[in-house]
Amino acid sequence: MTKLSIIIPAYNEEKRLGPNLEPVLKYLHDNFPDFELILVDDGSTDNMARSVKEAIKDESRARLISYFPNRGKGYAVRQGVMTSVGKEVLFMDADLSTPLTEIPKILNILNKSDIVIGSRGKSDAPLVRQIASFIFDQIKYTMVGLRRFRDTQCGFKAYKGNIARKLFAKSRIDRFMFDVEILYMAEKEKLDIIEMPVQWADMPDSKVHFWEGVVNMFRDLWRIRQIHK
Repeated sequence: MTKLSIIIPAYNEEKRLGPNLEPVLKYLHDNFPDFELILVDDGSTDNMARSVKEAIKDESRARLISYFPNRGKGYAVRQGVMTSVGKEVLFMDADLSTPLTEIPKILNILNKSDIVIGSRGKSDAPLVRQIASFIFDQIKYTMVGLRRFRDTQCGFKAYKGNIARKLFAKSRIDRFMFDVEILYMAEKEKLDIIEMPVQWADMPDSKVHFWEGVVNMFRDLWRIRQIHK
């Protein structure tokens, strides 16, 4: 079995993902030679797929999953997880907000648990985003719990492979609340989850629009409670 599956979901990341892949592949080759890299193109409308194909054309351990139209980050990660074969499964954001050097740290902790979730430190994001994050947390705690976790939305998480595939096979949330859904199911199954502080650089071109997503957030949190009673 492949030791490590790394999944990178992306949407319209032509300018960032293509140039990032060379250092990602070099790092994996040097540190985790028994790997597979699964890149998921979530219905991009730019030339990201072309740039990714060019970047990975000589790497047999990397592949691209592409579909249309855009379905959401949760859907993209699910597609990657369900095609993975690794003993360990990790997903990370296309902008490399968390540096590659955090990978061995999170995998070391995964040896002692079922799931490890990254937790971002003090945010340097604009004040409006920090306020929106605080409001989201309070609503989330009220609707689905998970109060013991400081950060459920960090785009850097690792799972034992069989556990990841089992959880994502049952997941139904396609957009940004998918992290909450997975943790909600994992808590109900009493899995061992460890939260780990990670280095994080807030990227100015983030695709997340907090206020625009409030209605969808309510809807998806309500759906999580109904689906996984």
